[in-house]
Amino acid sequence: MTLSRRIFLRNSAMAMVGVGAAPRWLERAAFAETTAGGRRKVLVAIFQRGAADGLNIVAPFGEDRYYELRPTIAVPRPSRENPGDSAIDLDGFFGLNPALAPLKPLWDRQELAIVHAAGSPDPTRSHFDAQDYMESGTPGLKGTSDGWLTRALPADAHETSPVRAVSLGPTLPRSLRGARDAVAIGKVDAFSIRDAGAERTLESMYAETHDRILNGAAHEMFEASATLQSIAKTPYRPADGADYPRGRFGESMRQIA
Repeated sequence: MTLSRRIFLRNSAMAMVGVGAAPRWLERAAFAETTAGGRRKVLVAIFQRGAADGLNIVAPFGEDRYYELRPTIAVPRPSRENPGDSAIDLDGFFGLNPALAPLKPLWDRQELAIVHAAGSPDPTRSHFDAQDYMESGTPGLKGTSDGWLTRALPADAHETSPVRAVSLGPTLPRSLRGARDAVAIGKVDAFSIRDAGAERTLESMYAETHDRILNGAAHEMFEASATLQSIAKTPYRPADGADYPRGRFGESMRQIA
């Protein structure tokens, strides 16, 4: 089975999107503050590159105009006779798309929040501009040099892990680009130089350079490599019976865990 992003979000605990300046809770998560139980807070951000139809994800079935404007694609009103193809009532006005039925228990336990009718205040007909604004968190401003996740990272990196910010993918996303260090990896066990002798030689060469930027970047890379290799060699069993199906997205989520 291949785990797609939509399948994951349909069965996951929570999906979250953040834009703009980093809120206080996000800064606390980025600093990895500990709770009373000593567990570190971890933020996992999933950015779906595409377009989501909010009116059919959480349908306003209590609004007649919704059905007038969408005579053929609107989600039907909640129905006991046909629950599998009708909206799942949340509050008498809004309803979940039936494909999102696994999220209903989370709503009932008040573990899921839905922010409806939210979007960029800077409308554009360019998909690429809209995506860039979302990842930079500065709608309408193309000159922003960093991403919204980068701005949430602590400025002082001396006491932080070399893998405090990790992107599972071949390139660093726009949201993590900037002056703060972040690492992009395809797979944890592949983030290394296969030849140990060559790795020591390269590490020594970069350590001796007088270029502070090059020296610092290389130091971060080799430190991150050592950390990830240590993690890769540690036996891992998903907690609470979690099962990560085969596929690139499922494997990425397992590695994050």
